[in-house]
Amino acid sequence: MRDPYDVLGIRRGASKDEIRAAYRELVKRYHPDKFQSNPDMLKLAEEKMKEVNEAYNYLINHIDDDDVSRDDAEDERIYAQVRQMIQSGAFYEAEDLLVKVSDKSNPEWYFLNGIIYAQRGWYDKAHEYIKHAYEMRPDNQEYAQAYRSLSRASKTYGPVYNGGQINETGQCLSCCATLACADLCCNCMGGGC
Repeated sequence: MRDPYDVLGIRRGASKDEIRAAYRELVKRYHPDKFQSNPDMLKLAEEKMKEVNEAYNYLINHIDDDDVSRDDAEDERIYAQVRQMIQSGAFYEAEDLLVKVSDKSNPEWYFLNGIIYAQRGWYDKAHEYIKHAYEMRPDNQEYAQAYRSLSRASKTYGPVYNGGQINETGQCLSCCATLACADLCCNCMGGGC
C-alpha cells in the first residue's frame, strides 16, 4: 500500500476530522458512478477508490487523536527549545533537536532550520529553507521579514556559498547575512539585543 497520507493528500499528524474531510473530497471526485458512460475512466476511478478506501480505513483505525495532539504539543515544545538554543548560539544542538520533530512539513521546521543554516554560514541553504517556510505561510511576519532580508542580501551580493566555496562577494555577504540573521533572531524570536 502507498503512503496513506499521500493517497489522501494530507499532512502527517492530521486529525480524524481532517482525514474524513479529505476522504469525502476524494469520494466526490473519483466515485465510479460519475464515470458510468466511460469504461476506461470507470476502471481508473474504481482503482483509485480502492486505494482511497484502503488509506482511509488504515488511518482511521490506526490514528488516535490523542496521539496526534500529543505529537503536536511535543513539536511545539521542541520548537520553543530550538529558539532558545539559537538565541544562545547552540546551533548544532538546535539542529540535533529539530531531528526529533514528528511533522517535518511544518513551516516552523523549515524556518528554524533556515536560521540555523544562516548562522552557520550556509546562506544558499538558509535562503531555500526560509523561502519554503514563507511560501507555506506568507501571512507570518517573522518568516516574511527573514525571507526579505536574505533575498535582499543575495540580490545585492550574488550567490554566496556553493559547495563549500565562498565567492569574491561572499565575504561581504557573509558579514551582512550574519548581521541580518542575528537581527532576526534577536528581534523576531523575542530577544532584546
